[in-house]
Amino acid sequence: MVGRYIAAIITLTSLCLFPALGVLAQSLPPHLIKSIAEAAEQGRSHEAALGDVIDERRRTANRQLETAVVAAISQNPNLFVEIMREAHNQAPEYRIRLNATVEEMFPGFAGAIPAPSEIRMPRQAAQENINRRVIAARTQTIPNLASPEERPNDWPVLPKEGGIDGYADIDPLEGLNKVFFYANGALDFLIFEPLAQTYRYVTPEVAREALGRAFDNLSSPIIFANDLLQLRFQGAATTFSRFAINSTVGVLGFFDVAADLGLERHEADFGQTLYVMGVGDGIYMVLPFFGPTTARDALGMGIDGFLDPRSWFLNTATRFALYAGEGVVRREQVIEAVDFMLKHTDSTYAAVRAWTYQQRQFELTGN
Repeated sequence: MVGRYIAAIITLTSLCLFPALGVLAQSLPPHLIKSIAEAAEQGRSHEAALGDVIDERRRTANRQLETAVVAAISQNPNLFVEIMREAHNQAPEYRIRLNATVEEMFPGFAGAIPAPSEIRMPRQAAQENINRRVIAARTQTIPNLASPEERPNDWPVLPKEGGIDGYADIDPLEGLNKVFFYANGALDFLIFEPLAQTYRYVTPEVAREALGRAFDNLSSPIIFANDLLQLRFQGAATTFSRFAINSTVGVLGFFDVAADLGLERHEADFGQTLYVMGVGDGIYMVLPFFGPTTARDALGMGIDGFLDPRSWFLNTATRFALYAGEGVVRREQVIEAVDFMLKHTDSTYAAVRAWTYQQRQFELTGN
């Protein structure tokens, strides 16, 4: 799901090949200059369109620019200094946040980031930077989420706050897990988070909620099968009724008519079925693309894939397009929670592991 540090994995070889990067000044190709300039302007336009609804962090960050810079560095690590200098010149008001992101993604390059004295800051850009900070101070609307009790139930409680991480003791593959974790984080930073942000920007909230319900409805056959396997016959009847009603009267699940009739949705998967049968977690794992899980729940995901009718009736391209679309919809739903975690955690890997444990325990036990 989620981690952002991590394009250092992508450029590990480059770190070894370019130890003296800061002194290898080269000219930046015109296409990179153009892409950085366009990304900077797109970020400004996006921020202007959102107005006062965005928080302090987003007012000081240009995600389009960060994505373009990270991609450019990943593909052209020998031009690191020139790329950063161009980004600073194109958008000096975002320099601090951009530097922090790049240091996290490419820790080996941190010492090569151009100093402020090397950056040309036009008077107009400098004034815009001041104006943005004044506006941010006046329109700060972030609720106080310092206490876990003040957060939504599906947000993480960080380990440093006493958040329980029951997977810490079953993580013998931590080294390998971190490799996959960082690689997944790079994909999230470069692809899924920008797509989720764009999706949120162009799609009205009512439409986003409807799409979320439609994807929930598509998972009903899996829930129904696992309800039966767990001998939860009342739950199976509820799931079957919900699917029948919402797929017809509810227009393929875009409207949750069944909930209005008192048929509330619940979760069930084969990992949960194994838990009910007494199967333990096994070891903690981070899977490429699929993210953090346990050995038991990884097996469960495979069985659920077999139980999913989409695997039977849809061709491969259609099925993966549907899964990718659901991934963007689900990623949009946790934008704030992920940003909160990244801002406040000391270790993204440990925080995600704890968050995974907390969410899974709630799904399995209700606690």
